[in-house]
Amino acid sequence: MTRARCALAAPDGRKDSLPLDMVAIHLLTLVGFTRIAELFPVLAPLHLGKLAFALGGLTLAVSASRITPPVVWRTPLLRQVLLLLLLAALSVPFSVWRAGALESFQGVAKTVFIFVALAVMSRRDGGAMLRLALMIGVSLLSGMMLVEKGTGRAFVSATYDANDLALLFAMFLPVLGAEGLAGRWVVRLAAWGAAAMALVAMTMTQSRGGLVALAVMGLHMVLASRRRLPLLALLVLAGGIFYASADASFWDRFAILGDADADYNVSARTGRLELWKSGLAMMLSNPLLGVGVGQFAPANFMYGNGAYLTAHNTYIQVATEMGLAALVVYCSLLLTVARLADRGISPSRPSHPSGTPPETSSEALAEAPPGHEDPHARAERLRWLGVRYALTAFMTGICFVSEAFSMSFFCL
Repeated sequence: MTRARCALAAPDGRKDSLPLDMVAIHLLTLVGFTRIAELFPVLAPLHLGKLAFALGGLTLAVSASRITPPVVWRTPLLRQVLLLLLLAALSVPFSVWRAGALESFQGVAKTVFIFVALAVMSRRDGGAMLRLALMIGVSLLSGMMLVEKGTGRAFVSATYDANDLALLFAMFLPVLGAEGLAGRWVVRLAAWGAAAMALVAMTMTQSRGGLVALAVMGLHMVLASRRRLPLLALLVLAGGIFYASADASFWDRFAILGDADADYNVSARTGRLELWKSGLAMMLSNPLLGVGVGQFAPANFMYGNGAYLTAHNTYIQVATEMGLAALVVYCSLLLTVARLADRGISPSRPSHPSGTPPETSSEALAEAPPGHEDPHARAERLRWLGVRYALTAFMTGICFVSEAFSMSFFCL
């Protein structure tokens, strides 16, 4: 038995999640990722957020006590996430609006807490319960959009606008697809159903940036795949569903793309080009600690071009709000996810989406007959492929939205 397996096994020898772990994972995901109280306002009096954080804190303490501190510290991405949290905290005293920055920092701290809690608790079952919780979350978000379909650009949450939802769906399409190939037959049916709903719901957002992220991800899939014919057939099917589901107003938004007279992003003071120029200027004026976490809009209103709007570009958002060092850490975080995924995809260096290599590791691969891939190793590799393609969608999509501390990324 490897040292990692010894450290992560439960004291009684079981590696399955305890009931308390399962409840905490689902509740934290429903509150932080799905925003369940925003989808169903009738649940607001239950204070699910407070309950989720209390239960999450208790379960995190219990889970962390069962594994040694060095193993906790080796949780993938933990150091970079905590360093980002520190840089966010340091930006508060020097912010253009301290009260607003402090409130934004509290939101960042909650996101980091959920990330740490889910990462530690998911080690016990290899992330199976978290994958199920995220599948339920995507199904609820897309299902509510389909049920409440109206006119214009659709969204169903105060937290996620149309562009945010489009990026979320684009990210989780490959994750759901991987689960549709790797899970048991019931899970496969649920995953493909959730993917179909997410694809249709994505058209309802009418997000051009979301479609660009989806297209770049599809190109990455084709270029990286060794079995391109089945993949192309699947992409053509997905493209057909997308085209049939999108209404004329969606394609009208693409028709004006780049038109200086018709596209506000090119000509208007509130358009993305002007916001990016303003953000770069503020970044150069505040290169060390930025204008304060979450304070791009107030800073742009007071010192930029006068528009009270977010950066609409995560890279510019991070650098402007928390300084150039934060941008370096953030990009390092993205590249670390890519490296983890690449190691998980490679048969010679398997890994696990939760950072834990249990029985689906090199030992299992060594026992597989020549020319045959162990089923557990295959499932692990497919899930890492889903993560890698999701990261491509995310890194592309955040060029058009401000998603520095998005729960969709930190849950990935």
